[in-house]
Amino acid sequence: MLAWTATAARAGVLADALAKPDAATVAKLRSQRDDLAARCTLGAVYAKRGDLSRAHLYLEGCADAELPEDIAGDIAKVTRDVKKRLRDGDLSPIEIVTKPDGLVVEISALPGETFTTPATVWVQAGTYEVKAVTTTQIFTSPVTTGVRSRAMVVIETEPKQKITAPKAGTADFSDETAAEPQQSGPPPAVKRPSLVPDKYNKKTASTAGFLEDPLATRATVDGPLRGYWLGVRLGAGMFDDGAADSRVGAAVAATARFAIGERTFVAARLDYSRRGGDGPDALDTAGASGGLGVTLGDSSIALAAIAQLRADLRFAESRAMQPVSRAGASAAIGLELALPSTPITAGLRFEQGLTELVPGSRDRALLLELGVDWR
Repeated sequence: MLAWTATAARAGVLADALAKPDAATVAKLRSQRDDLAARCTLGAVYAKRGDLSRAHLYLEGCADAELPEDIAGDIAKVTRDVKKRLRDGDLSPIEIVTKPDGLVVEISALPGETFTTPATVWVQAGTYEVKAVTTTQIFTSPVTTGVRSRAMVVIETEPKQKITAPKAGTADFSDETAAEPQQSGPPPAVKRPSLVPDKYNKKTASTAGFLEDPLATRATVDGPLRGYWLGVRLGAGMFDDGAADSRVGAAVAATARFAIGERTFVAARLDYSRRGGDGPDALDTAGASGGLGVTLGDSSIALAAIAQLRADLRFAESRAMQPVSRAGASAAIGLELALPSTPITAGLRFEQGLTELVPGSRDRALLLELGVDWR
């Protein structure tokens, strides 16, 4: 009874970890990687955090493992999803082989991670260093891979046999020929071993289920794999400055994101907006914004919250018979949803003036935006 209670309590902790894939959960599970259930749970947590390279590494062999019932179904589903996203994405597989097998290796693409050969890791395109460790030496080898291409690195740690040149000599077969009985008929059949090494004839867990289809349609992976996004936005909404009635206007913008962490990024924006009005009260602005953003939820829902400071230049002489300040500053917050498997992004943005547009009045805007991103 005590053993069953301990097992159930432990399984409950792992289920809670799957439900809360934060940094603290990752740190706790990494300290328990020697336990199979904890390792598989860690792989599922990395998948939910969008780190497909580490997710594949820790989910290796979990599909057929006997896991606690309250996490087995979730981990099997995540494992299937990771395989599909790796096949359809921009990550590239690198097969790492050592002679002999069973050495502990690491690759610079995944700092802090070690694994046993033979193994396959999925990484972004680039040049990396693979390091293998024996009891007495460290061996390194560079490897380069492109987008959606397969690479292989072989590290030999065994000394090569020294080949000596043959010595000249003579042989006398006269006596042997007379002593040996004569044979007739074809020579006996000799079974020759395959020239292909045994390890390439075996089906390993790292390659099972990864049959590449050259005609398969490649879809965009949900969530950013590059270090940056570029996009354009078209928006419409309401503008108000307190000096005149609220009015409808439009805006166009160019946007960019630069990743600084797994979920955080720097957000930049250049925009031009027609903020309504007639005659001398017409108001147009050009602005530049910069700030930070964070991705919310798991990687399958690319919802981001963005906060920025905006500096603008106003093209107007007067507003409600008051002089317009030609330069100003405002704060902006927004939500953007990148629709899965498409380049389309929808967003909601609010801007609040920090400086006066005209004496005693500050402008503000609420925009609905639709855009296209290259990500």
